[in-house]
Amino acid sequence: MNPDIQINFKVTPAQKETILLRTLENGFDEIPAYLKVVAIKVEPFNVVNKIESMHEASEELGFKVTEAQKMRIDANMKESGSEDMTEYLLNVSLHGVVNAVVEVRSTGNLEAMLKRIQDSKAQ
Repeated sequence: MNPDIQINFKVTPAQKETILLRTLENGFDEIPAYLKVVAIKVEPFNVVNKIESMHEASEELGFKVTEAQKMRIDANMKESGSEDMTEYLLNVSLHGVVNAVVEVRSTGNLEAMLKRIQDSKAQ
């Protein structure tokens, strides 16, 4: 069994605050889960402007991935025209929006589906 690969990058306190807001806006409970999903699932985009800050990046964020997921992130990074993992992760974590398709199961009952989602979060 392959061990997970840890991916870390540094952000400024202001960037971390924005990433936390994006995490919550996208329905995630924790930053590492959000980072992993946007790094893997965000559609390729063109990195036009480098994200720069007047403050030094001093806080570290990170998440674990499998080797296959790391390869997918590397491919996404290259498709987006980014040569640097930190640049790519900053862009997707600050600007990424997770698109999700909600499927009503065979009951066709929206309330039942919402209850199942709520129950799964409670576990």
